[in-house]
Amino acid sequence: MVSLESGGHAPIKSIILNILEAYNKKDLTSLLSFFADDAAYIRSEGTFRGKEEIKRYYTWSYSNYSEVSLTETALIVEGDRAVLEWALEGTSVRGGGKKAQLQGLDIFEFKNGKVQEVHIYQDRLLVAKQLVSGWFEKKIINGVVNRMEKGLR
Repeated sequence: MVSLESGGHAPIKSIILNILEAYNKKDLTSLLSFFADDAAYIRSEGTFRGKEEIKRYYTWSYSNYSEVSLTETALIVEGDRAVLEWALEGTSVRGGGKKAQLQGLDIFEFKNGKVQEVHIYQDRLLVAKQLVSGWFEKKIINGVVNRMEKGLR
């Protein structure tokens, strides 16, 4: 892990890199240590407030993948805010062991050296398209994707 500076707070970039490392190790104790006690974790599945709710989300998330690797593709830090572009690769437990890839953005807000709020944006339809298995489910997902792509032409 990236070490903390003498002032007790790591620079934001170091904190985010530590978060990625803890996530990949599935080290919830370390991961949660970077969040404020009253942090908000906001994503399409809902808003999770406080470390206990955030822990519940991560526990559920980890149960979906037997292997997971989250990497930084770009990181912009300005003041107490940061934008992380990331790529995730994982092996789905519920998707029959299929490999899935996902890209997304996290927007972080820090307060007193801790994550106060993070908004996560990702393409959930891309995940569904990769992991769907039955013919009927494939037809539905592909129909949605085709309809959306048709609107672009």
